[in-house]
Amino acid sequence: MCMNRKALTRTESILAVLLVVAIIAGAVGWTQPGQRIVETVTSTVTVGGSAQTITTTRVVTSTVTVERPISPGAIKIAVVSDIGGRGDLSFNDMAFKGGDEAEKDLGVQMVELISKTEADYVPNLETAARDPDVKLIVGVGFLLSEALLEVAAKYPDKNFAGIDTFTQALAVQKTGKPLPNMLDIVYEEHKGSAMVGALGCLLAAHYNELGGNYPYIGGVFGIEIPVLWKFEIGYKWGCDWGLKWYEQRFGKRAPLIGEDGRYGSGPNWRDGLYCPQAGQCWYKGRVLWTYTGTFSDITKGYAAAKSMYEQQAIAVYNIAGPLGLGINQAVQEIATEKRLTSGPPYWIGVDANQDWINPGFVIASMMKRVDRGVYYAALLTVIGKFKEVVADTNGVLVLGIGTKVGNLAMEGISVSTLADLDEFIKMGVDAEKLTGKKVLPMSPEEIRQKVTEMRQNLPSWIWDALTELESKIRSGQAQVPMVLTKEEVDRWRELLG
Repeated sequence: MCMNRKALTRTESILAVLLVVAIIAGAVGWTQPGQRIVETVTSTVTVGGSAQTITTTRVVTSTVTVERPISPGAIKIAVVSDIGGRGDLSFNDMAFKGGDEAEKDLGVQMVELISKTEADYVPNLETAARDPDVKLIVGVGFLLSEALLEVAAKYPDKNFAGIDTFTQALAVQKTGKPLPNMLDIVYEEHKGSAMVGALGCLLAAHYNELGGNYPYIGGVFGIEIPVLWKFEIGYKWGCDWGLKWYEQRFGKRAPLIGEDGRYGSGPNWRDGLYCPQAGQCWYKGRVLWTYTGTFSDITKGYAAAKSMYEQQAIAVYNIAGPLGLGINQAVQEIATEKRLTSGPPYWIGVDANQDWINPGFVIASMMKRVDRGVYYAALLTVIGKFKEVVADTNGVLVLGIGTKVGNLAMEGISVSTLADLDEFIKMGVDAEKLTGKKVLPMSPEEIRQKVTEMRQNLPSWIWDALTELESKIRSGQAQVPMVLTKEEVDRWRELLG
C-alpha cells in the first residue's frame, strides 16, 4: 500500500486508516453490491480546517462498507519470533518490519515475543493468547508449526497465523479437519530462487566471456526441511534455464559453465550435459550446495561458502538467514586480499533486500516478503475477514509472483531492485539502534551509488533474461518445480545435481 501523507494529527490518522482499510476491503471483493471499481483514488479529508490529500494506486472501489467500525489502537497483534529475534537482518527482522508497518498503516499495536530456544515457542504463544486485547498471534518460522497447532486449538476465539508453517496439515492429520482460526502463510520460494539461479549462471557466462574461470554457483542452506527443498531445486532449475536461454540468445553454449565436461561422465553424459533420455538434457552439477544444519551458527555459513569460493563459484546464495553474514565474511576476505571494490565473487541475499550489507558484492537478493505476510494477516484481522479467508483457502495463504486474494494482489516473492533499496537500508539503521553496533558499511548515499554502479556495469542482456523469466512465470509458460517431498527432491537432484 503506497500513500503520500503529510504529517497527520491522531484524528486525521484515524480517518486515513479508515479510508485505506475501506479501499482495500473493497479491492479484495468484500464489498456491497453495486460498487464501482476504479484504478486509483484520491480523497481529501478536512480536519480542524486543514485539508489532507491521500492517494492510493491499488485497485480500489469507490464505495465500501466495512462490516464493523475500526478503532486504531484497540487491536493488538503479537509476533512470536523464531530463535534469535530482532537483528538477524533477514527472516525475523522482516516479520517485525511487517508488524511495524501494520502499526503505522492500520493503527494496531504490535507486541513482540522473542524466542531464544524452541522451548519458548508454546509459552510465548500462550502469553499472547491470554492477553484479551491481542486478536492476532503470528508465529514466525517452520519450527513453530506444532506449537501453533497446540495453542490455536486452545484459543478458538483468537486468530493465529504462521509464516512458513504447516500447522493446518498437522491439524488435518490429527483431527481430520483444519482449524478455523489458523492461517499458514507460505511462499513461492521456488520461483524467486529460479530467478536468482538464472542470474548466477548468467553472471558466470558473462565473466567467463571476459576470460574468467567460474564453473559454478553455490548455495548455503540451513536445516534440511521441505521448505528449503523449494529453494534448492528452484535455484538449480533456474541455473539450467539461464544457460539454455544463453544458448538461444547467442547461438552457442555459455563459456566454461555451459560447455565443460567436468560435471560428470558416463553413458548419459554428452558434452557436459546430463541426458537421461532422448530430447532431455540438463546442465547438471553447476550448483555447489550444502546443508549446514543450522539457522544460527554464522561460522558454518562462512566455512561452507569459503569452500565454494575456493572452487571458483562466482556467487553463493544464502538460504540460511543470518548465515549470510558468514558468507559475506568469506567474500570480504577475498576482496581484501585481492583489493577488490566490487565482485566477482558475489553473494545472493535472501528474505530481505540484503544488497546494502556489502555494496558491490551482493549482486541481488531473493526477497521473500515475510513482512507482507504479517501485514496481510493484520489487515484481514482489522477488517474482520480473517476467518473467512481461512475458510476460503483451507487455511493456507500462498504469496508469490502474481498471487491474489479475491481481486487484491497479494504477492510475496521478487528479486531486489534499486527502487526498494532505501527501505531496507533503514533495516540496517534500526539494527544499529537495537544493538548499539555499527551495521551499515558506509553512508546510505554511498550504498546507493555502489549498488547502482555494480548493476549498471553488467550487460543489459542479463537483466533482460530475468525480466523474460519473470514474465513467463507469471503467464505459466515457465513451470518452476515446487518440490516438497523426499521422493521429488531425490528425483530432481538426479537431474540437476
